[in-house]
Amino acid sequence: MSVRKMKKAVTIRFPAPLPAEIPCPICEGNKCRVCEMNGKIKVTVDAKVPIQRHLIVQYIAEHMDEIANELSQKFGLIPDVQTEDMFEVEGRTYELVKISSLGGVVWVAHRIDEQESPRYFKSWKNLQQFKGDWLEG
Repeated sequence: MSVRKMKKAVTIRFPAPLPAEIPCPICEGNKCRVCEMNGKIKVTVDAKVPIQRHLIVQYIAEHMDEIANELSQKFGLIPDVQTEDMFEVEGRTYELVKISSLGGVVWVAHRIDEQESPRYFKSWKNLQQFKGDWLEG
């Protein structure tokens, strides 16, 4: 018989001024045994609540833009990295990744149908010339 090792619960602390006196959550202030017929409970320790990681990941996925904005405000700008396009040049397929920040933007073209060194573009004109879309006026 194998004994499964149980994982320790991950908990977070809620910041609260301690000690505190709160309405009894059982009787809602109507007096019961838990609050010793007082209607209130004295809290002298930090509130710790177990967290469920999958719910945190779900929250982050659903609120990514807001979280990125808060991280930028607190820790500085976080560059935005995203796949902007998939395109072909002379039968070769590329993924175009755009990296933008306060300092500017750079595009990286990665060939996805074969291994090849990525191509870097610092200007929109050079990128369009590579893609074959640039029309000289």
